Amino acid sequence: MTISGAKHVGMFYPQISGQSEQFWVGENSSDYAIAEQELGYFDSSEKLRSSANEAIHYYPVNQTTLLIRITECIQPEIVNLALDTENVKTTGEQKSRRAPIQSFKTEQSYFVKLIFNQSITNWLLQPTKANQQDANISATTEQLLFSAGMQIRLISDFLNLLSDPLTNLCPRPVLQSKVAQLSQAFSIGLVMVHCIDFHQINKKFGHQFGDNVIREIASNLREITREGDILSRFGGALFGVAFPANEKTDVASLAKKLQRILQQKQYLDGAINLQFDLGAAIVEHDEFVDTESERANTLINRADQALKVAQQENQPSIITWHKDDFNLYQQQFNYLGGIFTADTVTDYRNMLLLWDISSLIADKFDFSQLCQSVVQRLAQTFDFVCAGIISAQESHETEYKYSIDSDDNATPLNTKDHAFLAEIKQMQKVAIETKKPSERYMGSALILVLPLEIETQDCFFICGHAERFEVKHDTKVLLSGLTRQLGKALRRSRLEEELNRKLESQNEQLQIELAQLKEGLQVSRIVYRSTAMENLMRQAKRAALTDTTVLVTGESGTGKERLINALHQMSNRNDKPLVIVDCGSIPETLIESELFGYVKGAFTGAQNTSSGKVLDANGGVIVLDEIGELPLNMQTKLLRFVQEKHFTPVGGNKVINVDVKIIAVTNRDLAQEVELGTFRKDLYYRLNVLTLQNPPLRERTDDIALLSTHFLKKFAEQFKVAKPSITPDTLKKMLEYSWPGNIRELENRLMQATLLCEGSEINWDLLNIEHEAIDNQSTLTSDLSKPNVQVANPASQHDKELSHHHPQQYVTPTPVAINNNQKLRSSHVNSEQYLEQLLIVFKEQLAKSGQHPQFFNAPYGTWIEEELIIKTYLATDRKMRLTAARLSISQSTARRKVEKILNEIDSGITERPSDWNELTEALIPIATGNIQIANCIAKIKLLVLEGILSTPVYSMAQAAEMLGVSEPTFYKLKRELESSVS
Repeated sequence: MTISGAKHVGMFYPQISGQSEQFWVGENSSDYAIAEQELGYFDSSEKLRSSANEAIHYYPVNQTTLLIRITECIQPEIVNLALDTENVKTTGEQKSRRAPIQSFKTEQSYFVKLIFNQSITNWLLQPTKANQQDANISATTEQLLFSAGMQIRLISDFLNLLSDPLTNLCPRPVLQSKVAQLSQAFSIGLVMVHCIDFHQINKKFGHQFGDNVIREIASNLREITREGDILSRFGGALFGVAFPANEKTDVASLAKKLQRILQQKQYLDGAINLQFDLGAAIVEHDEFVDTESERANTLINRADQALKVAQQENQPSIITWHKDDFNLYQQQFNYLGGIFTADTVTDYRNMLLLWDISSLIADKFDFSQLCQSVVQRLAQTFDFVCAGIISAQESHETEYKYSIDSDDNATPLNTKDHAFLAEIKQMQKVAIETKKPSERYMGSALILVLPLEIETQDCFFICGHAERFEVKHDTKVLLSGLTRQLGKALRRSRLEEELNRKLESQNEQLQIELAQLKEGLQVSRIVYRSTAMENLMRQAKRAALTDTTVLVTGESGTGKERLINALHQMSNRNDKPLVIVDCGSIPETLIESELFGYVKGAFTGAQNTSSGKVLDANGGVIVLDEIGELPLNMQTKLLRFVQEKHFTPVGGNKVINVDVKIIAVTNRDLAQEVELGTFRKDLYYRLNVLTLQNPPLRERTDDIALLSTHFLKKFAEQFKVAKPSITPDTLKKMLEYSWPGNIRELENRLMQATLLCEGSEINWDLLNIEHEAIDNQSTLTSDLSKPNVQVANPASQHDKELSHHHPQQYVTPTPVAINNNQKLRSSHVNSEQYLEQLLIVFKEQLAKSGQHPQFFNAPYGTWIEEELIIKTYLATDRKMRLTAARLSISQSTARRKVEKILNEIDSGITERPSDWNELTEALIPIATGNIQIANCIAKIKLLVLEGILSTPVYSMAQAAEMLGVSEPTFYKLKRELESSVS
């Protein structure tokens, strides 16, 4: 500009991008930008003149404007590949394999626009007539033009490196950098978009069509988003959209818009439609973070967590990150998110290291070789002196420690010669206590200790020179993840060693024990052939051979008592007493004295000393039946006994030691009871050492025919009649029936049929099972699992499906014209008012239904809980995580209860009063989330109890039956209700 005397200089380089990106110098330079019609001027007009090498062409537009086109010829130089014609001779059709390489010339042009105040300088128009000074200026100007072209070409190459070659979107590091800059002034939102089952497109159509789909998605994202939004492709079919946002609703709104439009579009010329999962998050401007780069990392990690939850749903979903929600599920997310940086080279190094070490852990079974290989692979990436595992156990003190030689080979380390062993042990204690990496500088050395997190005192340490061994945040995250995997491999190795030692010590006794097992099976009279029971009995055999506490679970009627007898017969205590204590039938005030006994005079009426059930079982097996019915204060005393195997009788002061094997039995979900606070967590973990889950009969249908034969033979001998047989059609229906009462129901049905059978065959009618139980077998479960089903009104949708499958039990609800329901559906009702109105509705329902003999003692508490769970499940669009959160229960509990309810519906055993819809309508505000109640299920249970106690009942046993719980549980809930009222 100084040399030419122009007031404005504009430059345009088309290779930088498809858009007209230009560079200007001068005041108001944008007003003088190169217009599109001026680019065509070079082809339609004659040039005024050209440079000596024909690379620069000058085109005057008018007296004050000059356009210049600079053309570069790009031809790569090929060295030492040309044909040496002096040394190579060809004759006839012979041809040298080192023929000259064919080259292709390409040209690139860029354009310059000069605007002068009055007229174009003469030496630019006619350099041949210029004086020597102007000629020198002209030559200098041409050199500057070529130099400017080289600089712009460098900018073009740099921009190409910073864009995705397939979509021209920026990669993750660029997005991370831009987000860090924007976050200095704004709150930033990020939406991650992932195409569901994209790998199927590559598999079905090929990678070329897959690339086309990626381009189409990127193009659609450009159309949907604003010009200032940051679009990025993270890789594969994963995209990101970052933008300044005011609040979380802005992010959620954009996510909904992106999903809706992207799923409406058709791809590959209308051949396919796609579905997308989205994860959205925001980082507020006033959130405290150490650096702006850390703020960008936080935003990406949040959106990544939300996307992972969305991908766990069974239909396309949008999840927005929220602190309270994701604190509950943070353990589900792995460590991969923290190893990514803004440096692609470091990211590639970390991923390659992760892949290699994961492969080593998967392939190598000998832990000593595995650990040595892992240390050696780490040494190829990081510069350190020694590394390995340090253990608090003396037997492992000299194992798994290695030094690195000059060739990066790992050799065993002599810990006696190690200077920092004492410091490493101190750091080990800190790492175990904090469960975080411990880092310390010792002179010129840097020591890093990472816990293996396998419930032991083992840690992984690395020692190196501080100048060469640099530990950044991503390095700590990566090494922490790798050491956790290494810890799992170590635990696996030690378990295998322990198991091998036990197996060696047991081999000599296997033949004797096998005979005892066969004899025990015959005595216990367990009849089975199914795979489920074979697996159970295989576990039972192992459990019987040890003194480990065993927890036996299963539905009522599955044969838990038979299994207990089998455990006793198969154990080495089969000649010792088997004492069964029914914890649910003993009054709360007598449980302690019944279990542990009492001394004379311990309480009124204690005229003699009683040994107690535990002492009676000394040397043998004690069975704590219905362990879930124990009150909390008794659970504390039982925990001490389970831990120490000693107790003190009531009123005594002498500690008595006993040798007993403990078997706990329950038909409850103790994990759920722990969450509800009705069962001690520490006692649960003590009992749940080895669990034997007795499968229900519907899960072992292969045994139905065998069990039927066994029972028919038994009843024929018992009643002195000929043994009848079951018709094939009846057996088929029996296999289809769900058997809610399990084996006990099967036994009772067959006993009844044997007594009523007048011929030699038992048909279906003799079993006295209602036909609806088979005829109404439906596909409700599969219907509920279908994706993309919209539920406009959760209550009506539920009742519609139930009415479709069970028209006699469920009818389409009609508008309820009672004031209480209208109040319940009002948006101005708070949770306390809602519970008051719901109690009134329930009392009215109880008064109506109680007049009908069929529903006089109906389990209303269980019914209401089931209605609330299934309505919430449908209202959340079958999202189990939201269902569990809304009802304040765990996901596993919600999933189990939903499956149980659906099975009952399919089995046709869901009879309800004809006016039951009035009560279920009242539960909709909870199901839809309009009313939020903490500990929802527990509070509804207390509300039902209050309603039952307000009506005339002839006994507390009847009240417990109406609540759907056992008597001990009923009394416990009654005390809770009384304490809450007082």
